[in-house]
Amino acid sequence: SPTRFFEERPPSETLPVAAALVVLFAVALTVALLLVGSMLAGAVDATVTMDNPDRPPETICEQYEDDPDSPFGENCDEPATVERDAGQLIREAVDDYLWIGLVGPFVLWIVGTLVLFAGGRLAAGDPSFAGTAALAGWAALPEFLRVVAGLAGLWYVLRDLTITDPERAVTVLETALASVEPVLLVVSLLTLGWQWSILSAGLSEDADISRGAAAVAVGVPLVIFFVVGAL
Repeated sequence: SPTRFFEERPPSETLPVAAALVVLFAVALTVALLLVGSMLAGAVDATVTMDNPDRPPETICEQYEDDPDSPFGENCDEPATVERDAGQLIREAVDDYLWIGLVGPFVLWIVGTLVLFAGGRLAAGDPSFAGTAALAGWAALPEFLRVVAGLAGLWYVLRDLTITDPERAVTVLETALASVEPVLLVVSLLTLGWQWSILSAGLSEDADISRGAAAVAVGVPLVIFFVVGAL
């Protein structure tokens, strides 16, 4: 029970644990992105033709290829294009977004702290910065459920799926994910409800306001975040 928990432990006193949750979630989210890249790469069985990154641009080769003394003509004997494994390219593309897993939770933690502090003030309460920071950190706990569900849903749709046409990969993946979208939506709503329960109980205790006022102060920004994320 969030209410009983925060009655026995003021939110500000749980800040170290909440901070550890945010760190753990950042690690989990980064690992999840790595797993997403691995699963997508394993579902693609195709190659793509692309420009050879080891060969200088054609304009340079046309000018310096026949000049043995020019360093600009080096590697112009390399083929203009190469075949690359499409799955590996997808994995590399996902890896480029790993920084989101590492940085995103901390950005949301800061934003969540400010929103909760402002909400407590607007509800005529007296929230503490340490308390609202702790509560914003506790909001990461339900997100583990969403991450696990997302990975499970992706594994489910990819387990028997093989993408052989890279140009249609996005369309094929969107069609496959449509079968699990209702389940993921339910999980997202459960996550939202869990966060609302934790934050409203904690803000009520920390800001010394009624549970109803805290529920409104927490519920409005949560719904806004949910809608923006869904879009």
